[in-house]
Amino acid sequence: MKAKINDSIQTLINITADFSDLIIPKGTVGAIVECYTNPEAYAIDLTIPNPQVIGGFTYENVILSPQHFRVITSQTLPEYNAEKIIFN
Repeated sequence: MKAKINDSIQTLINITADFSDLIIPKGTVGAIVECYTNPEAYAIDLTIPNPQVIGGFTYENVILSPQHFRVITSQTLPEYNAEKIIFN
């Protein structure tokens, strides 16, 4: 298994949301909430910036294969730069 529950991840490709028409961009960060072994897959809550909600984020749950993400640690966590986020 590539990851375990509660691991932080970063997507390596654009993701089409499972329960909406949202396209989630490559590089989005999330957390593993379930692991499946046959075939290997992961339920992941992805963090989506949304200034219209309290806390500034919503979450989208998706099922991903191991090749669609990388596990990140505090040493490999992407730098957060609020100036790069553009809200409509």
